[in-house]
Amino acid sequence: MQRHHTSHASTSSEKNPFKASESQWRPDAEIRAEIQRRLSEDPLLDISGIFVTVSDGRVLLEGSVENDEVKRRIETHSRQVSGISGHDSNLCIRKPR
Repeated sequence: MQRHHTSHASTSSEKNPFKASESQWRPDAEIRAEIQRRLSEDPLLDISGIFVTVSDGRVLLEGSVENDEVKRRIETHSRQVSGISGHDSNLCIRKPR
């Protein structure tokens, strides 16, 4: 599939906030390390049951969390990392015991 450069190129990239330009490309391991660092530096998060995978710049979060607030914080931190091409969250809320 060929890319056509048109005057609409900027609007198409605005529709996809995760579309990284070639200058923003980062290795998956570097993206994952930054996400892990951001999560571990947040004093309100316990990330012991959270798994972060990055493949071709696409972030996948998996695991279980205490509540919606924790889920939102984790997703927000991981979306703020530069160079990602997409973001998926399979985080689930643990049922109270």
